[in-house]
Amino acid sequence: MAWTASLAHTVRKGFRTERAFADPWAIARAVLAVAVGAAIGWMRDDLLATTMMSVGAFICGIGTLLAPLRHRAVNALAMAAAFTAATTLGVFLQPTGWYVLPVLAVVAFLAGLWRALGPAPGIRACLVVIGMLITADVSPGIGPGLEMVRWIGAGAALVVLVQLLPPYGNRHAAQRRKLAEVYASLAAYARTEEAAGAAAARPGAAVTRSGGAARMSPAPFTAARNALGLLPSSARPAAAPLYGLLGEAERIRRALYAAPGTPHVPYRALAETLDALARAISTGKHHGPAERARTELATWQGSLAAVLRSRLAEAERLCALATAPRRDSASALAEDPLRDEEIPALCTPEGLVRGGLRRLRAGLDPSMTGTPLLRHALRVGIGTTLGEAAGRAIGDFWGHGLPSHGFWAALTTMLVLFPDYEHTFARGWSRPVGSAVGGLLAWGLLQFSWSHGALALATVAFSAVTFVLLRTGQHVLNVVLTAWIVFLLHQMGTAQGLVAWGRPADTVLGAAIALAVFLVLPTWHHHRVGDLLARWLRTQQRLLPALLTGYADVGAADRAALEDMRDATRRAREELESAVAHLPHEPRGHRARWTADELARLTAAAFELTRCTALLTEHLPRRPAETVPELAEYAAPLRDHLGRLAQLARSPHGGPALRPGALRDDFAALCARTGLAWLADPAEPDAVSRPRARALNASLRTVLALETLTAQLAPRPGEAAAGGPADGPHRPHRTRHGRHARTVRRTAHATA
Repeated sequence: MAWTASLAHTVRKGFRTERAFADPWAIARAVLAVAVGAAIGWMRDDLLATTMMSVGAFICGIGTLLAPLRHRAVNALAMAAAFTAATTLGVFLQPTGWYVLPVLAVVAFLAGLWRALGPAPGIRACLVVIGMLITADVSPGIGPGLEMVRWIGAGAALVVLVQLLPPYGNRHAAQRRKLAEVYASLAAYARTEEAAGAAAARPGAAVTRSGGAARMSPAPFTAARNALGLLPSSARPAAAPLYGLLGEAERIRRALYAAPGTPHVPYRALAETLDALARAISTGKHHGPAERARTELATWQGSLAAVLRSRLAEAERLCALATAPRRDSASALAEDPLRDEEIPALCTPEGLVRGGLRRLRAGLDPSMTGTPLLRHALRVGIGTTLGEAAGRAIGDFWGHGLPSHGFWAALTTMLVLFPDYEHTFARGWSRPVGSAVGGLLAWGLLQFSWSHGALALATVAFSAVTFVLLRTGQHVLNVVLTAWIVFLLHQMGTAQGLVAWGRPADTVLGAAIALAVFLVLPTWHHHRVGDLLARWLRTQQRLLPALLTGYADVGAADRAALEDMRDATRRAREELESAVAHLPHEPRGHRARWTADELARLTAAAFELTRCTALLTEHLPRRPAETVPELAEYAAPLRDHLGRLAQLARSPHGGPALRPGALRDDFAALCARTGLAWLADPAEPDAVSRPRARALNASLRTVLALETLTAQLAPRPGEAAAGGPADGPHRPHRTRHGRHARTVRRTAHATA
């Protein structure tokens, strides 16, 4: 995309108003904390108490609205403690003057690194740094500053106290929401498969399953696993049904992956049933599918139908247990325990500390091109320090702002900077405009006389509107946020004109610094796709050979180890898909290694390989008659091929030469040498061979998916000689196979 078109896109995105709101009860609790703080200050007739308690309750209240995954009281307590400690540190930094900048650079850099735990923890860390900036800039000294901190801490404590008020809702509400998103994604995938099948059935349509639109993102599964991983060990026995729901979702996903090619799959009925499960998991109330959907699923015949009905019934049972009283749930689980083999692995997640360190190590990996986490942390550290320095150096904007105040510019820089270009520039345009409009609004309202009580009421009202509009867009949010700040500081006797004009000016300054810092130290996802694809292939290099080795005997596969490898594969594919999703909006498409069409084919091939690994996992032998020990011989060639493919993805000219079709030829030779070809005979009377045929068919699909990926990654004719991409679309290289290849093609039609 050209620079002008890309910038125009960020402007449109920045001024797009979303209809996204936090939980109404969470908003009500946050407003109550601000209102109680303002009322206490008004009854004491203490402007300092009113202002500082409102600041503590307001900022900590925002922290409780940002996608909580732990219990709301735990989130509020952690936010209150960190914010109060940061404001205390700022009081002692205030007398140091300009020497506060090195400390700010380090703290802001650490806040940027904190984003390794997720976007919401990263924003909370920025709010904590803002608390330090507030007292470092406005504290009149150690003694009065500690008095300010005392009232700020009281406001933060109010936020903790209101979290103890009813309604309490269902246990593990955050984990249930993430699990509901998992089942909603399964329903969306079923609908997309139905649409893809309908498109393929039209006369003249040329839609292939690997290139169709039916894809399933691993993001909801990763988010649900992370949310369950935050539960303490003492809470996991009571949350066993939630772990079971995640395990059943995995099995349902594998069954859906096996559905293409099965006739008369009722995708619409499956989608309605999965949506009903998602609503029931989220709300705790039974939401059954329509009668038509139940009837259609009940009359559907076939082995896949039996598997899916069984999985859906088990998910409904676990959903009921998740909302039942703890004693009833425990007794029901004792009578009918969880039967999924993957549950032990899911019940021992990595946890907050281990997961955060893993993500931090991955984000700081020097071998990855343009590592977004490290660059984001550097941008936040440098940009916030520059914003504070610029705000202090400019002073009062030639009589139109508050003197010696840099924190508005610094906090704007910190909150505008995101790990990607699109969000950073969108916030860079919309935040200053919203602040300017909010300053004008507040300046106009303050032309009238306001009593202390009226100012306190206005502050609470603007706080409530801010909480409601928190997720609707930066332009809308900053209108009310700036007005709130103006009213808040006016209570302390500050001239409203200086606040009303100084805040927008600082916001414009901070946004300009943020955009400049991003351009000097950018993160372009076009440069990362090859490395991310190579990382995903390396995870497949560990997973696929382990799966083939698991067919050697019953229990040969370590289920816990397989689940860990599959989780690593999901995370790597999620990061790859996230980077690819950013590419259409970046202004550097002409420097990309792959075109948009080539990336679409690559991601389609990657998803097809993901589907194959899921099928291999599903068909692992549970009885001796289901073993296929011959497949273990193919683990070593597959591992070698995936390793060379990862090198090729990272470096198209420095990687090893790979001949498309070689892997398929090796598999055909294995089938002929070991006698696996007889499984392709549909007239074979021995029904015991059908599970083995399914395993062989899944292995063949895996080989074909890898061949497709190899053809996409192999250098195009003339590319190696020219040192760059050749013109025209890439066409996979075709090879002749002879008798062994014909045997493999016959095997592909083996039925389960």
